[in-house]
Amino acid sequence: MIDHITLTNFTNFGNNTFNFCKGINVFIGKNGTGKTHILKCLAATMYAENKVNIGIGEALMRYFKPEALENLIKKGTDKAEVSIFHNNKTISYTLIHSMDSAAVCSQIDKEETDTNAIYIPPRDILSSFEGFLGLSEKREISFDETYISLAKALSVPPLRKNIPNPFQSAMSILEQELRFEVVQKYGRFYIKDDTGMTETHLVAEGMRKLASVMYLLSNGELNKDSILFWDEPESNLNPVLIKVTAMFILELGRCGVQVFIATHDFLLTHLLSLYAEYREDHHTPDIKIFSLRKENDTILAEEGDTLTDIDYNPITREYGALYGLAQSCV
Repeated sequence: MIDHITLTNFTNFGNNTFNFCKGINVFIGKNGTGKTHILKCLAATMYAENKVNIGIGEALMRYFKPEALENLIKKGTDKAEVSIFHNNKTISYTLIHSMDSAAVCSQIDKEETDTNAIYIPPRDILSSFEGFLGLSEKREISFDETYISLAKALSVPPLRKNIPNPFQSAMSILEQELRFEVVQKYGRFYIKDDTGMTETHLVAEGMRKLASVMYLLSNGELNKDSILFWDEPESNLNPVLIKVTAMFILELGRCGVQVFIATHDFLLTHLLSLYAEYREDHHTPDIKIFSLRKENDTILAEEGDTLTDIDYNPITREYGALYGLAQSCV
């Protein structure tokens, strides 16, 4: 479990600490307030911790894809500091301007752990899967590590049918709505339903994203030791599927997965908040909501267990403005 992170002069952050819950952590805020940066910083750190031959500097370069590491240091400052408390130990590192580049001072103990970080980016990877890993290993490509690591996780064959899947309750939520299973054959992905097999290239992108998650459950890459980072789970989804996605995320939390979400969606955030408010009635896992906003050159953050604990909610504000506009037109 990741307990908290402190970011000092890292990208747009000044000095911000985020205390997480063991269940579902939701980030909201306007574009450019750092939601994805938090997710990528956490994921890159987990990546570096588990890779013996990859340092934190290289991991950050792979996840953020800046032209230079020093670009991750807040403009006008000399160094950036990151401190993460994870699995009862502190991981910390500093990026320091050094001549025309950035040097990294780190305190990361390399060790093999059971923690498995899964990052699902906003765009689908299933339709690009064929040949993607071979290309990424031999050529410089513009895709960041979130896509490459996800493709590697998807390349693992499914578990044997006779092995019980502890996440069957979560899987069933998607299966009942989507009514298909995901099959990988000869390096390509297919959707299999009552009508037969359909290649994922012919399936809507939102469906492909959910199909990716289904396959990660079926092959065991998403498991009880996983930390899930999901950037904009609502992208390319109809509101009906957003509700299903919210129920699925809640079930992952019940199964013991720590989840981090960055979202702009009204329905998703309000459903999660509603279940948090009536937690005892629905056996709701721990939920924490973080609202980010930018004032001048500073990122400010609020946190609460439900949306009612948050003073600044840009999603609700815009919906309120829309309602006001509609009323003025009547």
